[in-house]
Amino acid sequence: MMFRTISSAVVAGLLAGLCLFLVQRWTTLPLIRAAETYESARSVPPQSDSDSAFEKEPIRSVSTLLGDMFVAIGFGLVLTGIYAVSGKYGWFSGLLWGAAGFATFHLGPALVVSPAVPGMEVAALSLRQTGWLVAAGSTGIGLALLVAFNGAARLVGIPFLLLPAVLFRGLLPVPPATTASPSLAALDQVFVVRTLGSAFLFWIVLGMLSGYLFAKAGNDEAPVHGSGR
Repeated sequence: MMFRTISSAVVAGLLAGLCLFLVQRWTTLPLIRAAETYESARSVPPQSDSDSAFEKEPIRSVSTLLGDMFVAIGFGLVLTGIYAVSGKYGWFSGLLWGAAGFATFHLGPALVVSPAVPGMEVAALSLRQTGWLVAAGSTGIGLALLVAFNGAARLVGIPFLLLPAVLFRGLLPVPPATTASPSLAALDQVFVVRTLGSAFLFWIVLGMLSGYLFAKAGNDEAPVHGSGR
């Protein structure tokens, strides 16, 4: 039983990681290569042809693919633990848990420390790391409290959701990424949208796959329509 559930998390992670890599190849990686070239040449060139990414940078492409898969497997195992503890699994519950993962690890932190392409002037690394960790932890706790409690008791989770914005927008502001180049700034804006979009798709795919495969690995009568037990 345990082996089958772990295997389902690994399979879901491999597929979701591959999906993320393919999406990144067509969306964010061309922007990163363009920004890197701008950073060295101080002029934004035409975007690289994503079709030749493997031919031009095979080692980088393979390392990105493996990194996406390993990260996806890790998150898949986390979701598997959540399914086991909560008793809510199946593709629809997985979709909801995946959306919560996206909010915790991407959307919440992005409201404090947004993604940035190479060449942008950003805040100190220590401040960005602290902001990301606090935002991710606070968002995760806030969402967990909203799920754990019923009725008005759920309101206790709202302060945790608001804490990162209050702390890092008011008390200890994290300066946004800036640049003197309008072209690079426009590139960065597109990068932020595409990064969050690809992360959202990744978590939805991972959640649905892991939830469905977890239900299948449990027992034949386990629901796979998403309602859980």
